[in-house]
Amino acid sequence: MLTRVIETNLGPVEFTEAGTGDPVLYFHGTGVTGDAMVPVESRMIDDGFRLILPNRPGYGQTPLSPHESVADCGNVAAALLDSLGIAKVGVMGSSGGAAFAASFAINQPDRTKSLVLLCPQLHRWDHKRWLPASSRWTLPLLRRRFLRKLLLKLYQIQLPRMSAKQFLKMEAGDRYSDVADDPASNALCALTLAEMAQGTKHGGFENDFIIFTDESIIGANCLLQTPTLLIHDALDPMAPVDHVDWFVSKVPHCQRVSIRAAGHLIWTGPDADVMHQTRVRFLREHVIAG
Repeated sequence: MLTRVIETNLGPVEFTEAGTGDPVLYFHGTGVTGDAMVPVESRMIDDGFRLILPNRPGYGQTPLSPHESVADCGNVAAALLDSLGIAKVGVMGSSGGAAFAASFAINQPDRTKSLVLLCPQLHRWDHKRWLPASSRWTLPLLRRRFLRKLLLKLYQIQLPRMSAKQFLKMEAGDRYSDVADDPASNALCALTLAEMAQGTKHGGFENDFIIFTDESIIGANCLLQTPTLLIHDALDPMAPVDHVDWFVSKVPHCQRVSIRAAGHLIWTGPDADVMHQTRVRFLREHVIAG
């Protein structure tokens, strides 16, 4: 694994690169940086994929200004690919990063071989139904700058004090009984919680909330033609299934796979192997076709 900053025609971009083989551009979720996903996605590396994980604008050493929109993020990622001499990639995004991955595929179709969305946040937060079940009360706060900053401060105070077990209960929701004693799920929670306790301090964390609240992230018409795979747990408490239902209604060619996992943590739980093998097959199918 190598993390470095590279100068592109849109400014400096910090990114992590791991593995060899067919390149996959990976958009990390809200509150974590790209390098945090390397241990989470170690099976992808073991299976022969080259993960390229840029820190989205506002995370790590990738400047936020002037690239504050979801489309701007895709342009920055494309500039990174130019600097690396990579023409086309598989694209993957998890959680909040799925919206940025989908936007990249829509706006950079000639560079996208295939698109994989994991436990995705995709619809604009124009109603509380799109927010995590435990956070729906926060929507009025997110719409006002001062109140939003107070809310983000609460996250910065809360997360370092939360135990991995508490975090697992929040992320797994109704699936908690399946994974309460699962070592992999508990280890993933410990790792993610530690990363998010730091990630909430990045400007990109607040900017994600602004984007999700203010932007129509993938557009009203959703002009996505790229071969697309969406994998989710229907009982995900953090990215409600409404996101998936809405997206599939807009992108009927999308291949939807519902699994029984650790709620939002689809890398663990009963169907973790199904999740991984399904996306590997999908990506490999489109290596040449793309």
